[in-house]
Amino acid sequence: MKLRLLYSLLFVLSTAWISRAESKAPNIILIISDDHTWSHYGFMGHKLVKTPNLDRMAGESLLYTRGYVTPVCSPSLATLLTGKSPRDHGITGNDLAARTKTARDPLRERLLENKVLLPKALTNAGYLTFQTGKLWNSSFSDMGFTHGMTAKRDRHGGSGLTIGRKGMDPIFQFIDKAIEQKKPFFIWHAPLLPHDPHNPPERLLSKYRGKGPTPHAESYHAMIEWLDETCGEMDQWLEKKGLKENTVILYLADNGWDPEHGYEGGRAKLTPYENGIRTPMFVRWPGKVPQARDEETLASILDFVPTILNVAGVKPPEKLPGLDLRDRVAMKARKSLEVQAYSHDIVDLEDPLKSQVALTVIDGWKKLIVPGPEKPKDDKRNFAKLSDEIELFDLKNDPAEKVNLAEKMPEEVKRLKTLLDGYSRDPK
Repeated sequence: MKLRLLYSLLFVLSTAWISRAESKAPNIILIISDDHTWSHYGFMGHKLVKTPNLDRMAGESLLYTRGYVTPVCSPSLATLLTGKSPRDHGITGNDLAARTKTARDPLRERLLENKVLLPKALTNAGYLTFQTGKLWNSSFSDMGFTHGMTAKRDRHGGSGLTIGRKGMDPIFQFIDKAIEQKKPFFIWHAPLLPHDPHNPPERLLSKYRGKGPTPHAESYHAMIEWLDETCGEMDQWLEKKGLKENTVILYLADNGWDPEHGYEGGRAKLTPYENGIRTPMFVRWPGKVPQARDEETLASILDFVPTILNVAGVKPPEKLPGLDLRDRVAMKARKSLEVQAYSHDIVDLEDPLKSQVALTVIDGWKKLIVPGPEKPKDDKRNFAKLSDEIELFDLKNDPAEKVNLAEKMPEEVKRLKTLLDGYSRDPK
């Protein structure tokens, strides 16, 4: 009799433990900073800009310093929604060339044709899901979020763009709601920071005034610190609520920026140069993802959706091209990756090749840029122009991409073009 009672008690305790374990699916927060130069963080070695919160978070994470994205925001965000490259998800630019900027429906419909939509997949798995910040072409409900700030379809994200700039209360209130409902949560946090308008609070700008190479850089550095403050506030809220240990935070920037000259500069946003496409990427999950700083391995924006779905225990309805950022063996085995660059305005929604400005392959420390058929035509976007010639750079010894080695190393160009052809569905 006593033995039977003991077994019954053990059964009750074990099922209760299993129930508690199942209820503790990890929370997930994806932070996407906007127009953020890859080197402008304290943890990336910048001497002026102050990012103490991101420095601490990166130090607690598995950090890849060589991450790569698409060089403009709407295609990058579409990749983070679908897990596919612009060529495959269909959103290659910010606007349709043949229509007004208010014509968002064709882009929204193209996005909805994808089998994988990250927020929808997590919602279906039982998560409460919340959208803040930028969300091109659609509303939060279109993408499958249970909650969100962008209720109207717009270019950038409408009312969602107030997050961070006008406080973090919407995120805090959502977290409290998830706690109340005893549900795991996913937060898409894509603030318009450090993106223009570059109007940081005076208390931050005063730290940088007179110290930067240009006035633009000074205000830009202050915008980055503003972003950092808001990330710190969110992290403090997690600690206050006892959620830090069971919350996975992933970070990247959507594309780069010319920190000194902005729109008057070049070789940054909308281009396949390092200042346009490189970003640090990290995953923090205390006690679950070992802390490490990786300065060699190539990480990709394509890796975020499979990583998040794997963390949540969700199997995607189709195979995705990215890797799990936590899989150190698979990540280190990757020796090359492709980056696609397209014009700001989409020439033909059904034919991505017509909008292709350049294809880029990075193999180890060698980088090849092959110009595409489309050339930026808008004089307002001189910053987006690139060379008409094939360019080959040695990123190890020339991270600023000043020396084109293509003429001196024709066999290396040939090898990398062959490698690039293997990525492209329209090899040339």
